[in-house]
Amino acid sequence: MGSISFWMCLVMTICTWNKTIGCTWMKTLPRSPSMFQVFSNNIITMLQKMGNEVSRDPQITFPDKQYRQVNHFKAEEQMAFISHTLNAIKKLYSSGKYESTAWDQKGVDKFMNDLYRQTSELDQCVKSMKTRLSKSVKRVNKKMSLHFKFLKNYLKREEYSASGWEDIRTVVLAHLQRLDTTLSSQ
Repeated sequence: MGSISFWMCLVMTICTWNKTIGCTWMKTLPRSPSMFQVFSNNIITMLQKMGNEVSRDPQITFPDKQYRQVNHFKAEEQMAFISHTLNAIKKLYSSGKYESTAWDQKGVDKFMNDLYRQTSELDQCVKSMKTRLSKSVKRVNKKMSLHFKFLKNYLKREEYSASGWEDIRTVVLAHLQRLDTTLSSQ
């Protein structure tokens, strides 16, 4: 009987401990970055190394207005926005139609693996929060979804050409940098 009580107590402690510590992926220790920041920096660096300098400006409008709105969200809402946007980036790159680019496939694979890890960890954080998103968060996420749908259609129109991918890489790099600064402003 005593061992059953011990195991029940242990299971209950573990279950409640996970809820009380919150999202460890986003937490920082004194003088050290969070795992989110480490992976974010890695993803940005990999994406920078993947591409070439683009001689022309991409004909893609960046959603600055949505990022300005996100700056006024609560921390949990910002985390949900970051998760939503990273998932959209992951989906965009999941097409795998990079044949026209000069990208190193190992670099692309590493980028995708780190992006996948980042999104899955963040998705877990968002699920554990169980916060109802406000209408403004839902509206911004919807506009970001439309933006990424435009990016996907842009790639199709460009027939997944090297220049099309470079345009997308440039815009995605700007997204990743903005997401990184969004997190820093919390």
